[in-house]
Amino acid sequence: MRHEPACTIDLAAHDPASRLASLDRLGVATAVVSISTPVGCEALPAEQAAPLVDAYNDGIRELVEGSGGRLRAFAAAAVADPQAAAADLERRLDHGFVGVSLPSAAIDTAAGIAAMEPVLAVLERRGATLFVHPGPGPATRPDASGDGLPGWWTSLAGYPASSQRAFFTWRATANGRRIRVVWAIMAGGAPFLEGRWRTFAGRPGEIDPHQFFDTASAGRESLELLLATYGVEQVVFGTDHPVIDWTTVRSAVHALGQGVVDLVAGRNPARALDLNGGGLT
Repeated sequence: MRHEPACTIDLAAHDPASRLASLDRLGVATAVVSISTPVGCEALPAEQAAPLVDAYNDGIRELVEGSGGRLRAFAAAAVADPQAAAADLERRLDHGFVGVSLPSAAIDTAAGIAAMEPVLAVLERRGATLFVHPGPGPATRPDASGDGLPGWWTSLAGYPASSQRAFFTWRATANGRRIRVVWAIMAGGAPFLEGRWRTFAGRPGEIDPHQFFDTASAGRESLELLLATYGVEQVVFGTDHPVIDWTTVRSAVHALGQGVVDLVAGRNPARALDLNGGGLT
């Protein structure tokens, strides 16, 4: 793969019945799923990306509708053609998608965010949610593990760096934009850099109620820093299952107490996705 280290995909792990059984073991009533953005389908030239993105969106809609309410989904978008992606997103939202997933490298520059404005405008007008996950944009270079670096380099250096760039670029260019955003892997470890943000941006500590951070692959120490930095109300339970075993992050969240569990795995996701219809506050 161009943007991922070489690997073998276990198709059985992605079987719908197996995934629903995993939710039962995890104690999760409903999960929200998204395309695997690191693979890079959305970043291909538009004429190549569109049929792949359509296949994903059509297929995941079918799975969601057959899940008995156990699954919801973010739509995928072909980022090389934002106008077409915006028109498709309108249709997908009408079909019950909760929002759209964008690869971090598509919005990690001011120019990238400006280019995606048609998609962002749909999200803002429809009150839908943006999910930002590490992944390439149209101009992203091939994965550096092909240069002789070990396979773990991408997860430890590539993904967090791209997510951090997207997160701080978003904050620098928000300009009053009112969109709920869920940042995968704690926006690449943003809590560790919040002090530098406050120092160099000259901004006081602030908690944006529209920004949420998922817990995927986090341990207890990083979760404690996340809660202390942005507040427990901005944290949502997320995993990288089945790529990464979910038991570690589940144990870390539960170790923080039932009150945290109730918020992170219940009330906060409902707010982040506006599942109760309250809209932006």
